[in-house]
Amino acid sequence: MIDDFLDRDAFGRLSTSIQFVDYEPIHSSMKWNKPYGPPGLPIIQTAGVLRGQKESTPDRLGLIGDFVDRLRNSGSPISDGPGANVVGSRILTGKLIAMGAGAGLFWHADTDQVSGAYIFYVHPRWDSSWGGELMVMDGAAELGVGELAKSTSGGAARPDYEAVGAVIGPDFRTSLAEERRMQIGAGRFYTARPNRLVLINGQVEHRVNPVLPAAGDQFRCSIVGFGIK
Repeated sequence: MIDDFLDRDAFGRLSTSIQFVDYEPIHSSMKWNKPYGPPGLPIIQTAGVLRGQKESTPDRLGLIGDFVDRLRNSGSPISDGPGANVVGSRILTGKLIAMGAGAGLFWHADTDQVSGAYIFYVHPRWDSSWGGELMVMDGAAELGVGELAKSTSGGAARPDYEAVGAVIGPDFRTSLAEERRMQIGAGRFYTARPNRLVLINGQVEHRVNPVLPAAGDQFRCSIVGFGIK
């Protein structure tokens, strides 16, 4: 975790720009993005920026592209630290995701193609009473509990809940996964403090607590990206 990742002026420009970009519902085109809960929740997203083997900066997302470039820059404070495996991946992505009251993210771990993820809080203000905390479970996700990542890669493979492989989610609270979570029962949380950067390993289970009604019409806005192996 790094607080005040950007200087005041750079963060001000970025946090102002998020109101002028184009968003679409995260549950769009009749598709259900399952980790983000039931369709209909107030969650919107922009198109994605790509850096690495592939390069793409959609219209109006220049400042998001600049942010991803900053992460990959050799002078970045995370380029040779714990986040090096994320920003040094073959491909690094980035998009804006905004969550309104009631929205959150189910417990899950990322696929075995993801080296890790980052979350950068870009809203200009957030109160601790508004919820939306990032929760990270202690320990790596236990192999063989949940659906295999390879079964979702577009091939013909089917889920095998007993085989060894990377865990993904959500698993709709299946008994094996819930039993494991209750046995661990500990971890850490990160409030959605503006200008805070959090990096997580792709093999840990994590979730986002729902944004509380106290947030009113304020959205929890973050740049979210993945390092793709």
